[in-house]
Amino acid sequence: MNHQVSLAAPPPGAATPVRETPTRNFALDGLRGIAVLAVLVYHFWPAALPGGFLGVDLFFVLSGYLITGGLLRSTEVGRFPDLRAFWSRRARRLLPAMALVLVVSTALALLAAGQLPAGLRWQWAGALTYTSNWMQIAHGNSYFASMEPAYFQHFWSLAVEEQFYLLWPLVLAALAWLLRSRRALMCGILVLAIASAASMAWGFDPSKDSSVLYFGTWTHGFGLLLGSAGAAASASRKPADATVPRRKLMFIQLSQVLMLLAMLGGFFFLPDTSAAAYQGGMALFSLLGTLLVLTLTISGTSTRAMLGLKGLRWLGNRSYGLYLWHWPLLLLAQTVFPPQAATAAVLCTIPLVILAAELSWRFVEEPILRYGFKTAVAGWSGRIAERVKRVWNGTRGSFASVLPLLALVLVPACAVSVLLASPEQSQLEQQLAQAQDVLAEQQESARVPESNDATPPGAIAHESTNDSRKPARSPRNFTGSDVTALGDSVMLASSQQLLKRLPGISIDASVGAQIWDAPAQLRELKSAGKLRQVVVLGLGTNGDLPAGTLDEVRRILGPKRELLLVTAYAPRQWIGSVNGKLHAAAEADSRTHLVDWAGTAEGIDDIARDKIHPGPHGSAAYGKLLAQAVARL
Repeated sequence: MNHQVSLAAPPPGAATPVRETPTRNFALDGLRGIAVLAVLVYHFWPAALPGGFLGVDLFFVLSGYLITGGLLRSTEVGRFPDLRAFWSRRARRLLPAMALVLVVSTALALLAAGQLPAGLRWQWAGALTYTSNWMQIAHGNSYFASMEPAYFQHFWSLAVEEQFYLLWPLVLAALAWLLRSRRALMCGILVLAIASAASMAWGFDPSKDSSVLYFGTWTHGFGLLLGSAGAAASASRKPADATVPRRKLMFIQLSQVLMLLAMLGGFFFLPDTSAAAYQGGMALFSLLGTLLVLTLTISGTSTRAMLGLKGLRWLGNRSYGLYLWHWPLLLLAQTVFPPQAATAAVLCTIPLVILAAELSWRFVEEPILRYGFKTAVAGWSGRIAERVKRVWNGTRGSFASVLPLLALVLVPACAVSVLLASPEQSQLEQQLAQAQDVLAEQQESARVPESNDATPPGAIAHESTNDSRKPARSPRNFTGSDVTALGDSVMLASSQQLLKRLPGISIDASVGAQIWDAPAQLRELKSAGKLRQVVVLGLGTNGDLPAGTLDEVRRILGPKRELLLVTAYAPRQWIGSVNGKLHAAAEADSRTHLVDWAGTAEGIDDIARDKIHPGPHGSAAYGKLLAQAVARL
């Protein structure tokens, strides 16, 4: 996210301001403002803007365009880019605000003393080395389905950009030397962008979490590369005439409106976990963003005037700070506020984010951008020394200086204490790990009853369910010893209650379990003679239900076993589809029954902040619900 900014008032004794690029397209500031607004709404109200994550791709396009344009201008006279000056400018823009957010946000985590953010030490390491994306991949973090999102999870995009800033000047210089002309350079960069987008599309697997593709520098680098290709295209064009023919200007305005509407449509209608997003959707959005940026170089269009409005420019100028502050403050508010007050948490976060971004911009980012590190730090040091002297001498009115001086000492000290106390796992992760251990121990010591299945294992494929609508059966009181349960982390969180209410139940539940793995697990259990008369599937939280999966499950179980399908409850876009298919399966077969956890969970007050996993009261309700369903068979 590259921001060229207005200049702040100089600190005392300031030297000559650092020279900035003289020209400025205010419409690009407005476009940046739209991008950050999309990201904020996506995180504050995910259901309202399911494609708001594309704002990051728009940031990438703008970064690639501006950075590459600057590098190409520096080489117009045949010189190699001044890498020291380039990296120094990037450091002035990126490091101060990031360091401020790291320290202050970490210190503020003391407000959630009972639930300190987990893994802060490795998150700091990733932030300071700009490897957050790879750190999160190494720690198995999911961007879209994490139980407890990382406190500085959003730093992944900063890492991708900084890696680009580090390597791209060298790659660009090599490409320019090999390809000679600007047009050939543009084509070469486009080939790289297409290869990047293709690698994301090729690597996408709907049965797996896509965070590795999303976090990857190469797989998600096409936005930066497309923006860079746009900069090369601008450099290859001849200077435009002072005036543009009216007909051409009308065509440009129409194309701008259509591209902007298409991009807004992406924000509203391209969910973050959809196959379309990975198999060309994000790349197409980035291409539209690049084309729009290229048309915004032409003055006189209504779209350019609209994007240059003061409000959007204000957002754009502070978009870096808004992006940095919003995520930790949102997570902190969600921790401090109870789950029932989720809306209040968001409404309290919004003004704090705006205030923090404005203060950061005015007192930290802008002075360093204008005067450089040495002069800005010297100015701050002079003010601090002056205030210390006033307090030490007891000067009249010096009491107002005490609080800022205390903050300078206490905030970093609090940040260090939080870093040292930060656990490796969150409370929820610890609870699930303990439940997994206890479950493994109890299941290992439990006696597995002999299967009542009279069908040889080799005859699974020949069992028929044609008469399953009206099977002949006698009433029976099933107990836990008659039940095999397969589930995901929701069932795992409730496993102790299930063992209590259904003694002897066999539970196989794990974090990230997928519903499409159930047929293979059931075949294995049946082949080993361990598949019981009642089978419970508590899956669906982690992905949609592939067509034919439940029919296959029903064939494996045969006509004599009972199947209980537990509806899923989670703020994820596939949940409605999963539950609809579970309802249809229960209606189509008399030995398939629905357990409505989704309906029950709506009224539970201790669901975790991820709005998925039940707490003590919720897990008791889960166990009771399933026990009642078994008793009704």
